[in-house]
Amino acid sequence: MDVDALLGPTRSPGTPEVRAILATTLFGSLTRGGTSGPLGNANDAALLARLRDWADCVLVGAGTVRAEGYGYCPTPIAVATTSLRLDPASTLFDGAVLILCPDASLHDATLAPRRDQLRAAGADIVGTGSGSAAEILRALRARGHARVSCEGGPSLYSALLAEDLVDVLHVTVDPSVSGEDGPAGVGYRGQLRRFALEEARADEDSMLFCRYRRLRGGAAD
Repeated sequence: MDVDALLGPTRSPGTPEVRAILATTLFGSLTRGGTSGPLGNANDAALLARLRDWADCVLVGAGTVRAEGYGYCPTPIAVATTSLRLDPASTLFDGAVLILCPDASLHDATLAPRRDQLRAAGADIVGTGSGSAAEILRALRARGHARVSCEGGPSLYSALLAEDLVDVLHVTVDPSVSGEDGPAGVGYRGQLRRFALEEARADEDSMLFCRYRRLRGGAAD
């Protein structure tokens, strides 16, 4: 599978662009047995890696970091969290890590030990105002991270979609179902958002790789 073809056209370096990537079962579940690991295949993993190469940073929620066992990544990782509940001994901190938290968490005295541990592990902790998706992206762009690849989880996808901040959506459809599949969808409660199909390719495993671009004013953005 040509992962550059799956990545598709990109904006010039330094131009803000947000992409989100996810794998789903035939009936819309994003997890199997509690994680996304069993979904997708080697081509899906290659696309994820290619997006990380493209991105200035990877944006991910702390719950996904914990559930998926995130470790070292050569691309800087920005972790959105309110609790700052991350393992400072994780190999995640062998790379560049930015912790994005609401100002309330940044100044909460009860969270001071966690902040100290994460800073000692090498993380940079940044306040994001109320913690909205727009404020998270502003914090990233203020640090030179224009190209952002979001890897979830569902609440972060929903927040970005609700504020119409996802430019390109990469969806891998795994042609399977299982009794271990989690709830379908991302729990989105925002207004209607529409995307245009830009690319669809299937591989030898019948995995379907779709790339959608945001629609604005009836045309792809």
